[in-house]
Amino acid sequence: MSEPTADDLDKEQLDQLHAATLKASEACLELKKLCAVILVPVGTIITAFGDNKPGPSLFTAGFLVIIAFWMADSFSYYYQRKLRGAMIPIWQRRATRCTEAYPFVPSSGAVGPLRSAFNASMAYYFILGLLFGVAAWAYAADLLNG
Repeated sequence: MSEPTADDLDKEQLDQLHAATLKASEACLELKKLCAVILVPVGTIITAFGDNKPGPSLFTAGFLVIIAFWMADSFSYYYQRKLRGAMIPIWQRRATRCTEAYPFVPSSGAVGPLRSAFNASMAYYFILGLLFGVAAWAYAADLLNG
């Protein structure tokens, strides 16, 4: 059995980082699905305890659920981006060992808490919050009490 080469070790490390990145990405998608699934029973339970009418507690609970999942998804996204960033130096190392030119190295901008919380993949939570905001406004304007 031959000794592992630097390329072998780098490839193994890249494979492990890639697998972890995929898991983090799957977690982000699952959090979005779970948020939608949780909102319905939370709303149902709160409405049932409020004489089967919407009230401020319904909208407060909805916003809290959305914010909690948004934060959890932001953490997953943050670590996903950090994992991708950890892959870049390994690709660069491997590229320097190539016999032919390898000009492409994926770029990854710095990721911080704000960029993790406010990016295109978090638009889902913004839209949910916006819908809850419109419903809360309609409730406050007495448009939902028919």
